[in-house]
Amino acid sequence: MKKKKKEVKFLGGIVLALSFMLLFLVIFGLARTVTEIEEVVSSETPEAILASAGIDDGREIALPVAYFDQRADECVNLYEVSLKERLYSRQFEWMSCGYEHKEIEQGLVDFYLDENNFPVLIEGKLTSNRGVSNMKRWFNSVDGKSKAYAGTIKMNYSASDAKFEFESEEFYPLDEVVFSAGDLVNRDGHNHLFTMNFATPFTALLSGEERFEIAADDDTFVFVGNELAIDMGGIHEEAKGVIQINENGEVYTAVAGEELAYAGIKLQKNEGSIIRIFHADRDSSESVFKLEFTGMDLNLVNTKIAENGEAGVQVAYDPTDPSYVAPLGVSSVLKPDSKKGRIIIATIYGALVVVFAVVFVMVARRVIKRKIEK
Repeated sequence: MKKKKKEVKFLGGIVLALSFMLLFLVIFGLARTVTEIEEVVSSETPEAILASAGIDDGREIALPVAYFDQRADECVNLYEVSLKERLYSRQFEWMSCGYEHKEIEQGLVDFYLDENNFPVLIEGKLTSNRGVSNMKRWFNSVDGKSKAYAGTIKMNYSASDAKFEFESEEFYPLDEVVFSAGDLVNRDGHNHLFTMNFATPFTALLSGEERFEIAADDDTFVFVGNELAIDMGGIHEEAKGVIQINENGEVYTAVAGEELAYAGIKLQKNEGSIIRIFHADRDSSESVFKLEFTGMDLNLVNTKIAENGEAGVQVAYDPTDPSYVAPLGVSSVLKPDSKKGRIIIATIYGALVVVFAVVFVMVARRVIKRKIEK
């Protein structure tokens, strides 16, 4: 009997020791897991991950663009014409005529696009660098003034930070065309005067992470749907415009470093919309152009043959039809668990394991005690 009690006590001691070792390993492992989660989440996990039709990280996305090469207008004698004639006589190329005034001038276009989805010029406003009597030649081919060319902008796709971006400090997409080859503004080898019209259809996710940025010199107008969101008109130095969509669908915008303000535009969750961009480079001093879409569900299509003959991916938009909005549902934004959420989950899991270990110890001791009593 005494021998049996000694065996039971010995067995109980081993079980108890193993139980404490299990508890120690669980607690140590849990602490390490939480620490590893903190490190991984803080160093590698973005706020949102954009999964776009299985596109590989670092892939180029072709953005279709309608370009319009513009001929330079002739200079006028400022002392022989009226103020109105001086301001309206030249739309493209000012520097060579000695017109040095450069700044952002808002209010050149209406808040809404017209029935054909083009900007509407606000008439009757005389400003120091406007030089705009109509916009027909800006986004249409006009004999002797402008000519249309189809092209693309190649945005880079970064899956790690949910971003499509393009950046050029010397943006001259029409250097190879011959329409305005004789203009003096091409004397440095670059075709400085052009306009462009393009768009990106998207689905409003209202994740709170959707953001668009554009930086350019000279007139830049960005519309969400058919409503004006970014107004950077006039001949000016490089300036940046920002669009931020909050979780309520409200569109906030800022221009040239100003604070974000409500633009009077509101989107519905999972609603299809489109960002329309109209840009003009109207003088020969510089040409900067940058785009950035972050956390936005753009409508993309896989194309079997791209311009270079390779398989490619392209934004689903037809620049020859400004009213076109592509079908929805090709890409999606995933917002991963937050750092706090992951740690909570790990803690709950660890706590359950600890409870199991404690129950195991209690049951084991109870069994041993019963054997001793027998």
